[in-house]
Amino acid sequence: MAPRPPVGDGASFIGTGLPIDRHALVAEAGLSAEVAPNTTLGVSYTGQVGPRAQDHAARGSLTLRF
Repeated sequence: MAPRPPVGDGASFIGTGLPIDRHALVAEAGLSAEVAPNTTLGVSYTGQVGPRAQDHAARGSLTLRF
């Protein structure tokens, strides 16, 4: 059996991004409603607004219980 070659080159992973603004508005809101005895629909929003950056996200969900 031949020896296995090494995996990767040993380089480290570095992640960078924008920092959160010092004066930023962060908001979250959500609703859910039971549309049937075993079914729930939901929607939510989360966002950040600042002088240098904006970030917005929406999420929907459907839950079935059985």
